[in-house]
Amino acid sequence: MKRSILPGICFLAMVSCGPNYIVNTKVEDTPNNRLIADLVEHYREAIQQRDVSALKEIVSRKYFSNAGTTSEAGDDYGYEQLEKRVLPMLQENVKSVQYTLVLKKITFMGETRAAAEFEYQYKYFYVEAGKERWSARNDYNKLEFALEDGVWRITSGL
Repeated sequence: MKRSILPGICFLAMVSCGPNYIVNTKVEDTPNNRLIADLVEHYREAIQQRDVSALKEIVSRKYFSNAGTTSEAGDDYGYEQLEKRVLPMLQENVKSVQYTLVLKKITFMGETRAAAEFEYQYKYFYVEAGKERWSARNDYNKLEFALEDGVWRITSGL
């Protein structure tokens, strides 16, 4: 009884021709996607290590956040407020951060703009008004990027 090897060959051909994905994601592993994925990981590590210098390095001077509310301008902030108010709190008030994320999607809008969507979970230990506390959260977020002088930087979404 002869068995046909054709089905096996067809299966191998289909598997080998499929797209490769960035590890632990469903994001296709292309050079452009890899650049953004690496930047998202660099961001995650900087947050977890409370490394303000690393964050300043990857955030655009044109950064803008509406804090998730499009109808209230009072909570909007740009790079200057990020540098003067938000990042010092991370460095001075937050004592420990555990931050994980799962990259879900990377989108390019032309050659100079991109976005990365991810689920995240964090837990951090902080001091407020002399009291130590833990806080935890999980949610979905999107970082937006712009290519500035040949370097990708975060423009929104911290």
